[in-house]
Amino acid sequence: MDKKETQYYHALRILEDNCTGCTACVRVCPTEAIRVRNRKARIDANRCVDCGRCLETCEFHAIIPRSDPLDIIHRFKYKVAVVSTSYFGQFTEDVSYEVAKQAIYELGFDEVQEEAMVTEFMIGMIRDYIRHKRNTRPILSSNCPTVVRLIQLKYPSLLPNLFHLEAPMSILTSYLRDRIKAETGLAEEDIGIFLIVPCPAHVTAVHQPEGAYKHLQDGAFSIGMIYGRVHEHIKKLQNHPPRIQTFPKGLTWALSGVQADLVDCEDIRALSVNGVDNVMEILSRVEDHYLDQYDYIVLRSCTNGCVGGSFNVENPFVAMSRIKKMIKESTNSEADVHELDNLYRAGEFDVVPLTPRSIMELDKDIKTAIFKMKRINEILTSLPGLNCSACGSPTCYALAEDIVQGKATIDDCVVLLKRHSKEEEQE
Repeated sequence: MDKKETQYYHALRILEDNCTGCTACVRVCPTEAIRVRNRKARIDANRCVDCGRCLETCEFHAIIPRSDPLDIIHRFKYKVAVVSTSYFGQFTEDVSYEVAKQAIYELGFDEVQEEAMVTEFMIGMIRDYIRHKRNTRPILSSNCPTVVRLIQLKYPSLLPNLFHLEAPMSILTSYLRDRIKAETGLAEEDIGIFLIVPCPAHVTAVHQPEGAYKHLQDGAFSIGMIYGRVHEHIKKLQNHPPRIQTFPKGLTWALSGVQADLVDCEDIRALSVNGVDNVMEILSRVEDHYLDQYDYIVLRSCTNGCVGGSFNVENPFVAMSRIKKMIKESTNSEADVHELDNLYRAGEFDVVPLTPRSIMELDKDIKTAIFKMKRINEILTSLPGLNCSACGSPTCYALAEDIVQGKATIDDCVVLLKRHSKEEEQE
């Protein structure tokens, strides 16, 4: 009996009524996960890495985000929001850090924490991990869920290079849940911890975590989804700004290059890369051992880091500038999270080793698969090789694959159809 295929959750979906079949999304997808058939786009769940490029590209609002409804927080007695640093760059410069943070409390949360809270601990943990993994170079950061899935799909040989510990938001979640249980006496099921995130990949990571032993968070909300609600509260709060502790070093965590700069030291050489195309180029070079001189490479699929996430509302360059200004104006204080080191030493942040995710399995029977591969090459000789995507597949090779798999026909090639039409007219 064939093994049942994994059903993948994704934080993006297509509204067919809005889709015009323009193929713009097909052309920008880094994993060739989208096809257009009968003038409607379809996403291959196995190939999708939730990078959000299709969402940013679609002019017809046919691709929309999926996140949890805000009212689910009321299922819990104690409600916590863990906020991505990029959130604080979404507002005009007259909105202070304190006001932006207090506005989230106004949504009904009992506690609000930002991922910046664990920055100091993360720097030490990353350095320690690298020093104990001297035989594996370079170590690849696992902060970005899109990058993790990209490696599973296209660069499986690099899975041993991945940083095999939980990401900052998950580590903070574990710490907060244990602390709140001890302080309040509440049962674990009474504590709801939710992420406010800048991209679809982080929503997907909550609902279907890769390598985690369990679902750490209880839901996720996109920054774009809550933006309108918090903005109304911000208008009221600006007249009476609250006083809230800040963690300025950590506020830079979501910005491109910062994590690498913080980890870099005398015995550790770090590199930072952002933008999915740049990430794929670097991963290819790592595979070829061109970058073995680096100890640690921070990879983020969004331009300028998490401030470039497709769930944000502000231009990433503007958001980055605002966060930097906020840091300069903030109070210098650090979070006391020394308990995290004990949890790290006890292996609480370890994750299950990740396995490759096959992009395309031509057939489970090896002989049939070989036959199909030959057939693909035969079809390719008939195709124009323009990779124009007009057929609804991203490349001519992808179209040949789709034809062999019964998902398309040779008549889907617009260029060939035009050639045949001209030939018939001449006859």
